[in-house]
Amino acid sequence: MQVGAAALSPIIAVVGGWIAWQQVRINRNKLKLDRFDKRYEVYEASMNFAASMIANGDLTIGPYDEFLVKSRGARFLLSKEIADYLDELGANAVKLRGALHASKAPSIKDEQWAKYEDRITEITKWFQQQLEVIPERFGPFLSVKDI
Repeated sequence: MQVGAAALSPIIAVVGGWIAWQQVRINRNKLKLDRFDKRYEVYEASMNFAASMIANGDLTIGPYDEFLVKSRGARFLLSKEIADYLDELGANAVKLRGALHASKAPSIKDEQWAKYEDRITEITKWFQQQLEVIPERFGPFLSVKDI
């Protein structure tokens, strides 16, 4: 009887340690999943924003606001390089909007209009290319192998 009671304490300690270790693993995996979800939101907002720039041909408030809100913490959540790239996405959207509005000015000359149209085409093509660039840039941060 005493031998059984003496053996029970180490068994309880081992089982308790195993349960604690499982809790650590579960919490670590939950953290990885939460981080993935937040990173994916930034990726999705970036893709939607680039697609809306191509589809609408102009900066629309809804997708731009969503993009700004979801990409705000990218420097901390992803990397400085991704944050700088997202800033470039936003800056090119503003440039496209400026070129569009300038090209519609009533007093614009034909040669100026042609320059604006070339700039609009150039930025629109850039946004089309970003639909392939965005997945490449976000790829290392959206790996599911470590989840």
